[in-house]
Amino acid sequence: MRYLLIMVMAMALTVPVHAADKTVSGEGAQAVTAPAPQKGKPRHEKVQGMTNLHEVDTVAKALKAPDKSPVMIVGRIVEKVDSKKNRFIVDDGTGRMAVSIGQKTLKGITLTPDMKVRLVGKVRAKDGKEPVVGVKALHVLN
Repeated sequence: MRYLLIMVMAMALTVPVHAADKTVSGEGAQAVTAPAPQKGKPRHEKVQGMTNLHEVDTVAKALKAPDKSPVMIVGRIVEKVDSKKNRFIVDDGTGRMAVSIGQKTLKGITLTPDMKVRLVGKVRAKDGKEPVVGVKALHVLN
């Protein structure tokens, strides 16, 4: 029974291939031709979906990035902004920028300027205001 099922499936899959190879001759007949090959990468090699999620990897790029751009910055937390809760200044050598790190993200970690950290989050850029990175993950690298 299994062999019969395999034979039927194989025939069902090959019938359209044989039909596409045949051409009809005579008046009003149209030739069936294979599609022209595409230039560039073959279909199975084309990249689809998200290719590089964290293209914004420096403070300089984050300051120019549009709203909701994913960010991954490696740098040092140089100071805490006193006027704002959970707001810090990060410096990565390309510039300084404000980041917002929630208590759940901090997990009780006390940040000091000598600590090197990796911050993962999104840019929040509102019109007329300086952009801020909303940090979703913090990794201490020291």
